[in-house]
Amino acid sequence: MITSVRVAEETDIPAIASLINAHELAVDPAASMMSHDATVDFMNGYADESPTYLLGIDHTSPFAAVVNLHPDALKKRFYTDVYVSSDVNDLGEIIGWTIAKARDEHPDWAMWPGANVLDTKLIEGWAKFDFTLLRRYFTMRMPISSDFERTQIEGLVIEPFDTTDPDQQRDWHRIHQDSFQNHFGFHARPFDSWITKALTENTFDPNGVFRASVDGRTVGFCECADEFVEERRGYISALGVGQDDVGHGYGEALLRHGIAYCASRGFDSVELGVDTANESGALRLYEKVGFRAESSWIQMSNDEWATTSTE
Repeated sequence: MITSVRVAEETDIPAIASLINAHELAVDPAASMMSHDATVDFMNGYADESPTYLLGIDHTSPFAAVVNLHPDALKKRFYTDVYVSSDVNDLGEIIGWTIAKARDEHPDWAMWPGANVLDTKLIEGWAKFDFTLLRRYFTMRMPISSDFERTQIEGLVIEPFDTTDPDQQRDWHRIHQDSFQNHFGFHARPFDSWITKALTENTFDPNGVFRASVDGRTVGFCECADEFVEERRGYISALGVGQDDVGHGYGEALLRHGIAYCASRGFDSVELGVDTANESGALRLYEKVGFRAESSWIQMSNDEWATTSTE
């Protein structure tokens, strides 16, 4: 029985990270751990500001469940996450509360909750409310060393974006939006909100955003983030090539550059995530370079809320 609900505060960060990591490790020993900075980003919301709710169950202390709706007003969608302590066996009441909260805030929005593919308890909890598989993703990793080889392509220049320069910020935004325009679930985001979110993420690495250009024209980008520095692991958070420049090997060159950058920071492995149904061939590229799937997670949806689930 839910006996208390409150909004998380900064002092709750360590306890939230501990509960989330314990939840994930219990179902999947290969799951990625939530660092302090990643927990702050989680609490701030993936797209829009989003309170993290801490639920007490049967007077547990301090709390037994972590819920964040993760609203995205532009897409009219919730990317909801639910984590519980190990002594919570029935997730029905928690998920029911979560759905009711979302319905109360935006009854016409879609909801795409996430879950580790091995988390049968959570998946079954959502299934009781008629949520089914929407998309599957891999967490992929590879070991790296300081002598990791970059790819050289004649005429292609890869260099850091100056993320403090307004003109380069707009170029970064343009190539990001162009690269992902045909990806599942994508919706173009205005520059002002996009750049504000990008630059204020706690895991943002101002030195880790790279631009690929040909004759001075930006053709692609790669972004590395400080998601797993506590585990000595680099993270490639985004990689894209403009629609008119696909098929020239620029994606692999950017990927290798990002990996080499992670190696230069002393990391002994690197991680990224991929949509297994991505039509761009990203999964094949990652496997070619040396990444292997270590973990998997899914997004689910409810047909009743499907009217806004794909733009």
